[in-house]
Amino acid sequence: MHAIDLISADIVPLKPTDLVGLAQERMEELKLAHLPVVESGRLVGLVSERALQENGGPATPVRGAMDQVELPYVRGPQHVYDVVKLLMERGLSMVPVLDVEGRYLGAVNEHTALLRLSEVTNVREPGSVLVLEVNAIDYSLQQIARIVEGNDAKVLSVYCHTLPDSRRMEVVLKINREDISGVLQTFERYEYEVKTTYQGSRFHEDLRGRYDELMRLIDL
Repeated sequence: MHAIDLISADIVPLKPTDLVGLAQERMEELKLAHLPVVESGRLVGLVSERALQENGGPATPVRGAMDQVELPYVRGPQHVYDVVKLLMERGLSMVPVLDVEGRYLGAVNEHTALLRLSEVTNVREPGSVLVLEVNAIDYSLQQIARIVEGNDAKVLSVYCHTLPDSRRMEVVLKINREDISGVLQTFERYEYEVKTTYQGSRFHEDLRGRYDELMRLIDL
């Protein structure tokens, strides 16, 4: 799932000559705190709700309020992971999308990005989550998947995180079964360190509730 597939037709970019009042109206309508500024098909700036409030009145051009340094963007072929990563790192409500030659293609809002990420990671699928800790040098997804599949289960998604100041990493697995006792026993037999497990429908209901609450907050 790529950035170009997530572009929202509702996010119409501003021009440098557009007025602050217009920008604020669009942000209010779209429930966004940021908007791209485009000129001659190129991304030339980014305006935030806060910058608009602090720089001039409604009749002032957005040119004086837009950020032009280290503009955030993703390329069209980049994965939804890259979109969400940039959203979180920069505290954005949308991310501009450019083609390989730097032309502006559109923008992805955070709601769409998180919704698609939930589909990629199978957040809403019933099952269990298992957290392993391994030496980074010993990590083998092939072996981990073989252990899971050897217990008549499937890995729905996997997330790896290197622990700070360490040569070890956490491996978070989403597994399609609620009862993973056999999987746990096999991991222990292979001397994997199982840090945490979240098994069964109770976990799924809690996770789904948290996700739905996040979506409601974004829509506010």
